[in-house]
Amino acid sequence: MKGSLRSKVTTGLAWIVIIGSFVLSYQMSRHPAHEEHEELELPSFVHILGGADPHHFLAQKDPLFGVSLEEWIPTIMSILVGVVLVGFSLWATRRMEKVPRGGQAFAEIVVEGLYNFLGEMLGPYTRRYIAFFGTLFLYILLMNLFGLIPLLHSPTNRINVTLSMALPVFVFYNFEGIRIKGIKYFKHFIDPLFMAPLMLPIHLIGEFVRPVSLSVRLFGNLTGEDLTIALLVIMTPFLFGFIPVPVHLLMVLMALLFSTIQATIFTLLSTIYLSEAIGAQGDDH
Repeated sequence: MKGSLRSKVTTGLAWIVIIGSFVLSYQMSRHPAHEEHEELELPSFVHILGGADPHHFLAQKDPLFGVSLEEWIPTIMSILVGVVLVGFSLWATRRMEKVPRGGQAFAEIVVEGLYNFLGEMLGPYTRRYIAFFGTLFLYILLMNLFGLIPLLHSPTNRINVTLSMALPVFVFYNFEGIRIKGIKYFKHFIDPLFMAPLMLPIHLIGEFVRPVSLSVRLFGNLTGEDLTIALLVIMTPFLFGFIPVPVHLLMVLMALLFSTIQATIFTLLSTIYLSEAIGAQGDDH
């Protein structure tokens, strides 16, 4: 019975994506992108609130912060992701049982998988840092996948969103390195000592490039995915007349893989930076 219910739910979600793809394809064919709209992306539920003229609606400035409604979309999507994660966590742990089942069983599988994954790099420090890096991975993954759901957008296709996650990682691993090692933490900036005048600027540049590379890598890949899907959706009605066959579904399946890979890479590199900072694998590793 449980297997049958799970199969029905999966089939229902698949049909929602397919039907949503048809609707979006038809909408894009009837309402092409505004000439003044520079960014190519599919409409979200915020666009629908604008009615017949969504671009004028989204161009309105927030009187408090002076930011247009369109610039609020990544923030709105990020908040929705957070609400989904927190809501699922509360639901899965509402009644903890010794023999987990349902949401609790799924949550424990995810946590155990993250623990084993992070344990390869953090060793005995894994228990201390799994909450930070586990949340980071799930948050990025869900933000990446949000863009595959009709009427939602991936917040990670904005550089300010990815940078807002890379900077806390940068501050976090440096803070932990100083907290654990003290003044010895700065030794690696001038190592070897006789080449300190040369190595110090090189190490400093490499250190400050890390948050930039983290944010740009994630931003670039997600932007490429969203643009490709949007282009395929726009091209579909012209390739197949007035029958909008969702030819972009193949790219959606590939985006599922790429989104997971990008979240893994971001978390993996962040974990490696922390591992190096605190010497989790030993100073000679």
